[in-house]
Amino acid sequence: MRIRDLAGECGVAEATITRFVKTIGLGSFQELKISLAAIVPESERMAKMVYEEVSQGDPVGTIRDKIFSINSRALEDTRRILDTRDIERAVAIIDRARHVDVYAAGGSFVAAEHARLRFYRIGKRFQTYSDPNQQSVSASLLGTGDLAFGVTNSGRTASTVNALRRARDGGAATICVTSFDNTPITGHADIVLFTSTQDSAFFQESMVSRLAQMLVIDVLYAALAVKHFGRSVERIERSADALRKMFL
Repeated sequence: MRIRDLAGECGVAEATITRFVKTIGLGSFQELKISLAAIVPESERMAKMVYEEVSQGDPVGTIRDKIFSINSRALEDTRRILDTRDIERAVAIIDRARHVDVYAAGGSFVAAEHARLRFYRIGKRFQTYSDPNQQSVSASLLGTGDLAFGVTNSGRTASTVNALRRARDGGAATICVTSFDNTPITGHADIVLFTSTQDSAFFQESMVSRLAQMLVIDVLYAALAVKHFGRSVERIERSADALRKMFL
């Protein structure tokens, strides 16, 4: 459930839910959901769903509608919470960065690769790392003037968190994309770009989080491209021409 749905079911205002969460010592509604999910045995949770909100007996039409609704809702919620000032700050850091190394694992690495493929079309080279050892080596070599970019939906992926920490200790700027506040990754990021996904604690690899992450990447890419519009258009046209010549 989203916070507004729970408030509706309880017949109270959203602010009441928020105060309740604070009263019991949690930092956010997402933390409450994760804590509740942890109480239910894994086998019982998995027996009820095979995808977010998709249950046994759902007809194909219902499955289609649920999945599209989940993704649409997550993207719209992400649009609302994505702070334009943080986007502007992130674009400025990306623009002046000498090297940009991107750290991610699992499903989030799809977004990391998306960033690499997006930005190099306008002349900004990103290097992506998913192997924990290579992440550590890469981060140790970053310093002032460089950028470490972490992508982790949960905010708790150990290798990504450690890479961002190591890079920041070396003097590099740090940015992360995540769905959860007050997690280890946010403590090592100069700028946090939040996505809003409906993923539960046991479906961190679902397409919902990847789509939201990729759209945040697209916003950053487009904002940087617009900042250097003429140069960006020229490079996009050159790369598009190169691709056209690959086809017979």
